Amino acid sequence: MKRLILSFVAICSISAQISFTGNTETRIGESSSGFYYNETLINTNLQYSAFTNWIQLEYSDPPELGRSINGVRKFRLEYDNGPIQLKLGDLYEIWGRGLVLNSVDDQAIDRDSGIRGITLMYNSDLFSTQFIAGKADISQSTINALGFNNRKHNYHTSHNLYGLNIEKLFGDHNIGFSFLQGLEKHPINTFPSDTIDIKNQLHSLNYGYMSSLFDFYVEYIMSRSYEFEEDTWNSHTTGKGLYGNLNLYFNLFSINLEYINYRYAALDPISRFNIVDYYGFSQPYQNPPVAVYIHENVLMNRISHQTDFNNEVGYKAELMGSFSDNIEFLSIFSQSNRTHSWVMDENFMWIKDKKLSSLPNYNPAAMPFKDFYSELTFRSFNNNLFIKLGYADTKDIVDLLQNTVTDTSQSLTYSLASAKTIPLNFSYSFNNGWSIESKIELQWLKKGYWWYEEKNNEIIADSLMSIFLDDDGKRLEQEKNSFISLTVSKSPKWSFTLTSDQTSVKESFLENKSIINPLEKFLGIDQERNWVNIEFVYHLTSSMRFSLMYGSLKGGLLCTNGVCRIIEPFDDGFKISLSTVF
Repeated sequence: MKRLILSFVAICSISAQISFTGNTETRIGESSSGFYYNETLINTNLQYSAFTNWIQLEYSDPPELGRSINGVRKFRLEYDNGPIQLKLGDLYEIWGRGLVLNSVDDQAIDRDSGIRGITLMYNSDLFSTQFIAGKADISQSTINALGFNNRKHNYHTSHNLYGLNIEKLFGDHNIGFSFLQGLEKHPINTFPSDTIDIKNQLHSLNYGYMSSLFDFYVEYIMSRSYEFEEDTWNSHTTGKGLYGNLNLYFNLFSINLEYINYRYAALDPISRFNIVDYYGFSQPYQNPPVAVYIHENVLMNRISHQTDFNNEVGYKAELMGSFSDNIEFLSIFSQSNRTHSWVMDENFMWIKDKKLSSLPNYNPAAMPFKDFYSELTFRSFNNNLFIKLGYADTKDIVDLLQNTVTDTSQSLTYSLASAKTIPLNFSYSFNNGWSIESKIELQWLKKGYWWYEEKNNEIIADSLMSIFLDDDGKRLEQEKNSFISLTVSKSPKWSFTLTSDQTSVKESFLENKSIINPLEKFLGIDQERNWVNIEFVYHLTSSMRFSLMYGSLKGGLLCTNGVCRIIEPFDDGFKISLSTVF
């Protein structure tokens, strides 16, 4: 009996030290076009003393994006004891600002650059170091490999990695060093070889300073890659990159300045996003900063600039502050371009023309981008009323198609996307738990091919050929887009949202075969240019949430941190989601 009592006390003592938490999410959807997905994610966290265990299970057949998984998707065991920390399993780490290492798991675009391996860290007040070793199996989508599909990646590389990161604090000054080497199995299209061995090395130095008035950070990175041929490593390519960040703090406002200068490779306009045939440059586990503002609004995100991490120079200037306790402002200007302008030779092959300055300028032959965004935020009635009004002006030369230059002439053609967008967010919370929220976005989009022709110092052509057509096949100067959502909610139980996504014209190269949505038919709207859906959200308990969406979603470009993916339209269907926290 005494032994039984002691055993019971021991079990209770151990149980008292164990913490178990987690969450689950089940998502099911089906559209009238035949698209179907069914996926469940289960995250569990078990903590006992200095040990923590994380396991993520996935059951998807098929998932909304990516490949089907039925079983353990991710796992990690951590030991944390004072200055020593040890992790085993799936690692997501960032060194500095991510120029050398920034492994992410972004399920919204099915982007996973995690490392399965081991990391050992030592952290003290003045010194920290981290060693990491493991394997990263990374999947990407590219039109340069067989089996391209917007929903599932078609290109896979394997990287065996090891590296070291060291940081030392000297008062308000911080100095760091990073080294990371990866042995890559790189599939290529060159016959007869299917896979080649690449060794990629990254070295960086960083410096940071912090004070009450300003902080400053700069990091310089050098890259070198080797290709294994005939039993030896031969030098393949070298590159470099620079990132800087300055924050200035004043009483009523602050200024943020960011600068990037990535020069890993200078690939021609056709090849710059070809990750199959061109290798040894920027790596998918780096994920460095981008000098653009990541827009939260739907219409602006659809025309986001896709950063060329191999070759881009740019900056971002951000001003934020307040006019009063209830009025805040934000203004951002960003601009970037490639390091060289490009021109065609007599055989119509691309060659580098001029090396441009370290500051961006709007030279069309260097595929520039610029974006201005400003917003005002108002709060009133004890913060029950919230209004945010913005304005964006974006211009992006997406592709350079032709640039032939002689002593007396120039013929220049490029793909252009430019837009002016006005987003408005409005919400009001009543004292009895009721609230209303509305989001309205209006956009005037120009998209097409700009043709510039000059002969003997006389401009013959300088205009845009729009890709937008009306119903009679005549070209229109611009497309008018609108995104409107209206939400009514009763806290803490439920909310109801009606969303309308509308465009004025069809793009000339698309066959719009939208499936009839009874909801759109009931509302009496043009079903070829509108995507309407309703969503009902109900909190069954404080830790359990159910949502049901019916209707259509337009899809389009979705970008995070300079990386973009096309999301396919969802026509006349339903989506169900059930999430719990325990």
